[in-house]
Amino acid sequence: MTGEKRRSDDQEPRSKEDLVRDLVALEAHSDASSAQLLHELQTHQIELEMQNHALREAQQQLEETRDRYADLYDFAPVGYLTLDESARILEINLNGTAILGHMRAALIGTPLTVRFVPGCIQLFLDHLREVFRSSGNVMAELKIKQPNGKQRYVRLESRVVSDAGAQAPTCRTVMLDTTEQHVISEVLQQVRSEQRVLLSTIPASVCYKDLSLRYTAASQECAEFFGLTVRELIGKTDFALFPAEQARELQRIDRSVLESGTALTNLEKPFSDKSGTLRWFNVSVAPYFGLDQKVAGLIEVSVDITAIHAAEQRTRELLTENRQLARRMFTLQEAERRYVAQELHDELGQWLTAIAADAEAISHAAPAQTAIGEGARAIRESATRVHEVIRRITHHLRPELLAELGLAESLRELVTQWQKCHTGVACKLTYKDFCSERIEEHNLTVYRIVQETLTNIARHAKAKHISIALTCTGLNPAALDHVAEADKPLLLLTIEDDGKGMDPDIIPKGIGLLGMRERAIAGGGEFFLRSAIGQGVHIEVRLPLVVLKEESNGFLKQDRG
Repeated sequence: MTGEKRRSDDQEPRSKEDLVRDLVALEAHSDASSAQLLHELQTHQIELEMQNHALREAQQQLEETRDRYADLYDFAPVGYLTLDESARILEINLNGTAILGHMRAALIGTPLTVRFVPGCIQLFLDHLREVFRSSGNVMAELKIKQPNGKQRYVRLESRVVSDAGAQAPTCRTVMLDTTEQHVISEVLQQVRSEQRVLLSTIPASVCYKDLSLRYTAASQECAEFFGLTVRELIGKTDFALFPAEQARELQRIDRSVLESGTALTNLEKPFSDKSGTLRWFNVSVAPYFGLDQKVAGLIEVSVDITAIHAAEQRTRELLTENRQLARRMFTLQEAERRYVAQELHDELGQWLTAIAADAEAISHAAPAQTAIGEGARAIRESATRVHEVIRRITHHLRPELLAELGLAESLRELVTQWQKCHTGVACKLTYKDFCSERIEEHNLTVYRIVQETLTNIARHAKAKHISIALTCTGLNPAALDHVAEADKPLLLLTIEDDGKGMDPDIIPKGIGLLGMRERAIAGGGEFFLRSAIGQGVHIEVRLPLVVLKEESNGFLKQDRG
């Protein structure tokens, strides 16, 4: 190009205006110079378009970032506010407006102080002054009032901010609604207060344990049992308080409750207190749950039942002695029956036989049609009837068949004789797995109970059908010494009738049922009666084939019958 120096590669690119001016000035020059200038213009245009594209992308990214910031700001789970030194609200997000209970337009430019309850206004102003004096975060717990009159707790965390270009520093505040936490805290404080009062006054040993089975709370009585204060007891485990074996058993129970989530109640356990005195407790262990509905620990309640346990032990001893006395009473009663039967048979029977013989002699000596002869025959017949009555009474007092033929034949004869006098009643006697040689101890008990029951049915029941059944269960002599008490072999006596029944809530006036029950209990067994008006009576007697024997020391023990 003439009169001009060509631009080197490291020269700065000329502007569009310079190129256009050069183009006008060089219109008259050669075609080569024009082509060069045109090329430079095209290159510059491409560079400008690339710069415009980059600017548009940057603007779009800026807008997207701004939108994301606006969403984050407005929809944050906490309230965001910007305040000036006079507490006027400059900016606030949507969550902040929800906490204050007003629209954003009604809040912008208004002082935040009017949103607090009267007692918190000065506290907020002190908080704001401290924010502008400090360079770090400042926190405060205050209460605000909402348009509906409700009050809410809020936590403020504020920091002073000095933006470039701003005329004055501002305060950025994060506002969190803590009403629910305060309610929970107040309830928790009340529960803890009630727990402290309960644990200090309850007349029982109560303790709380965590998941590691360490004591976290305890009643005064619980601590006194170990000779410790409540503070000293907290944090300990059972191994620090009980012998190792007992501690292992207690922790086994605790872990089973933790794993199952189900309470265990009415566990009777003996423990030695600080003085070494053995005391009995009724223990209940139950899990308690946390906010996540998972087991959080255990609560154990132990009630001292030492006095009750001693009374129960004494009651059992008295009951044992009472049963022993009952057995002796029935033994003496049977001995007296045998004596009376023997006297009736030997004394009265002898005299009645003599009277009958004398009457027979007189009747042979006197003419048949005379008054003397007829009187003699009448005396003989009366003596015979009295003798039959004495024989019947003697058999009732002393069932001779029981000793001679055993229980089965004696009951069969008893039922046969009873039916002769009560022809309108069907009485069925059955045996199942009956083993007569193993129940000699109970022969008389069963016989007397059946005898008394038939007498009661004849007097009161108005029954048409009677069922008597005898069953022996668990007859395995080789295993008698190796089975649990609940599995010992039994003699079962069942008597049922279809009579008018009785009200089970009304105590019978007679002593028949009481006598049967006492006989069963004296034999170491159980007596059950089930009845209702119009539904007959069902009696069941369970007598153990491992029977009770009297010992010289006055107590009873078990022995095979």
